[in-house]
Amino acid sequence: MTRMLPAQGRPPHGNDAGPAGSAGGASGPASGAPKSRGIFADPRTGPPRWVLALAIFGAVMGASLGLGGVLEDFGWWPRAAVVVAGTLLLPAVLRRYPALDPYAPLGALAGWFISLTFVFFPTTSLLGFIPTAGTFRAALEMASDASTLIMSSNTPVSSEVPMFFLFCAGLGFVALLIDTVAITVAMPAASSLGLLLVMLPPALTTSTGIGTLGFIGAGAGFLLILGCCRWYAPDGKVRATGVRFSTGTLSRAAALGAAVVLVMAIVPAAIPGFTEGSFPQGSRLDKSGAGARLDPMISLGDDLRSQSNQVNLTYLSNTDGPQYLRLSTLENFTGKSWQPSESPSSLQLGTSDLAPAAGPAPAVARTQKLTMVTIDALSSEWLPAPLSPTSVENLTGRWRWNPSTQTIKGQFTSTANQAYVVRSEMPVLSPTTLAAASGNAAGVDPVFTALPADVPALVKDTAQEIAGAAPNAFAKAIAIQDYLRSSEFNYNLNTPAAEGYDGSGMAVLESFLTEKSGYCVHFSAAMAVMAREVGLASRIVVGYAPGTRTTEIGELDGQPLRGYQASGKDAHAWPEIYFEGLGWVPFEPTPSRGFIPDYAQEETSANPTAGPIDAPIDGATASAAPTATATTAAAAAGGSAAATVSGSWLRTTGVIALVLLVLTSPALARIYVRRRRLARVRSGGPAGVGAKDGATGRVPEVLAWRELLASAADHGCNIDPALTPALQAERIAELLGPSAQPGLALVLHAYEQLAFGPPAASSTGRDDLADAVEAVAARLHSRATPGTRLRATLVPASLLTRY
Repeated sequence: MTRMLPAQGRPPHGNDAGPAGSAGGASGPASGAPKSRGIFADPRTGPPRWVLALAIFGAVMGASLGLGGVLEDFGWWPRAAVVVAGTLLLPAVLRRYPALDPYAPLGALAGWFISLTFVFFPTTSLLGFIPTAGTFRAALEMASDASTLIMSSNTPVSSEVPMFFLFCAGLGFVALLIDTVAITVAMPAASSLGLLLVMLPPALTTSTGIGTLGFIGAGAGFLLILGCCRWYAPDGKVRATGVRFSTGTLSRAAALGAAVVLVMAIVPAAIPGFTEGSFPQGSRLDKSGAGARLDPMISLGDDLRSQSNQVNLTYLSNTDGPQYLRLSTLENFTGKSWQPSESPSSLQLGTSDLAPAAGPAPAVARTQKLTMVTIDALSSEWLPAPLSPTSVENLTGRWRWNPSTQTIKGQFTSTANQAYVVRSEMPVLSPTTLAAASGNAAGVDPVFTALPADVPALVKDTAQEIAGAAPNAFAKAIAIQDYLRSSEFNYNLNTPAAEGYDGSGMAVLESFLTEKSGYCVHFSAAMAVMAREVGLASRIVVGYAPGTRTTEIGELDGQPLRGYQASGKDAHAWPEIYFEGLGWVPFEPTPSRGFIPDYAQEETSANPTAGPIDAPIDGATASAAPTATATTAAAAAGGSAAATVSGSWLRTTGVIALVLLVLTSPALARIYVRRRRLARVRSGGPAGVGAKDGATGRVPEVLAWRELLASAADHGCNIDPALTPALQAERIAELLGPSAQPGLALVLHAYEQLAFGPPAASSTGRDDLADAVEAVAARLHSRATPGTRLRATLVPASLLTRY
């Protein structure tokens, strides 16, 4: 083997090696240096690692200021600061010891878990911060609760602990990501991806977007990371002595970045396209189409105003008229908003043999209903179904039945592309039956009767005035419904927003009873609260009003089915009142919406429906409809099954494509880096002082040497920054054999001449160096073992270290 001549000087990364050889984190002291006194070598001194950690902390917390519009307040921010600081503390400590440098990402991960445990789960941990199996179970439950809030809410979401946990966990993970990418992998510019993750939620889910404060915080934080990594860790190694001279690059970058931040903070306020038009800032994803959603948290104002006429679901039913389809119930009234109760952990999977809690007495007559539902454009973890289902068939995924609320909720699944059959039974209700029933709520959970202490006097007085003297529970419910449906009130989606009382809280309810104008949220919340004021158990249901009749027909179990459809405009909220021995009974207090059930109508009413019900479309009447056949039903079921299979196939294909993309992304990134470097080698680049420094120059000789080192590292060669270029070349030569050493010698000589010789005035393209690098890389690949070649292609080691 031809031995390379050693050349003394700086290592190939351009880090300044001090007398002890410790600069840039290099291990191994220089000759005559004292031996390490500890197992982890002498700790470094100076501020660099703390400066880097503080820079990342400032960037993450600055970017988090843009999240203000996602939750109702900033109560999560102090906890997030603790979690982010805890995530960054351990890697900063580990980087103080050179031997522990490679384990900094693991330290960040451990710090993330410990800080989350300390803030949210101290009672399930050891010593208040060491996570246990119980901690992980509690975290999964809280994440599930947060998922429920996200899936069922519009922004701003109520400030609940599960959302605090989600925000803190997300910001801590972003801090971990930026710490690893900016310092360990030495790619500080890529830290912008982490900051973008923080800014996506407000940009995509709120009408206000990121906001000026959040944008400035993220931009300033990004510049801070770039600046600190430039001065303290230019190559992923903490610098011991700093930079010996200033190039002015940092000051120019800071000035340019500050100008960009300032302009982008002003432009959104000046250009209408940022706040209105087809794609305004804060446009919400999945407003219609396959991702249409409802908001079971009763912040339905924006949701209802933005709904389209696109059909969300269709259904076939054996009932005489259309029916309401429920998604979720809201019974927990905090005074600020209505929320679903927390689902019991004991709920079992499955949707057969369903029975409601506190349902009708056994002696009460019941009517059987069949409903075939096909989801066209709705993505929800709550399943649309009529009241009192006894079973749901043909569902895909994992679903849980809650007997207390009579709702069906998916676990890691949604309604998208579902087609299913609901069998339900309702008690036969009449005014006489209901008038004889008691409103005693002793058989239901106290959450259905609870009211906050600060109920406004207007709400109390109105409830007592219109229903307090009624002789029975049913008369009280009818009095409240008739009052809200009277001519004093009118349905309006826009006036409430203009008057500033969107929502369902107590203050909003007081404004509604004063203005007497609103939409279903206000009417249903008003009836539910006033019912509780007069001693009745109540809850609010969110789902779909009956919708409209279609020409579709079908048959199931020998029973003819008629078709209906519900669009986004049919999104609705209505109250249910509990009657002992009969269960939960729906009412309709919203004028011009839905229909009044037969049992809740005045017997003298000439128009008992008082709303748009069962209006046949042209040519669609019961008598004109052809007789349904089993073939028709089978065809409908087959079409639904085909749609489900198609959706499942698309999801599977998407998952496979995503996995393949993730697996091949390192190889694609390595190909991009190699081609870019060799292109610059052939085209030439600047020379002078920057090229002399080596680590920052873009001259062909430096780039060719870097690419040669990267190729060698990919194929298993140990690249040691402490070695001189000549000694490093000797290691590479051992893998090449004699035939490829001339190319290696050419690249080495060109690099040494540039790095250790007099500075060149200019640098032109070097095709010979590019050809030599390609020949060396090909030789390394051909002489490597099959396993090494596979690893070099799919998981190139050079991506983890900057060359």
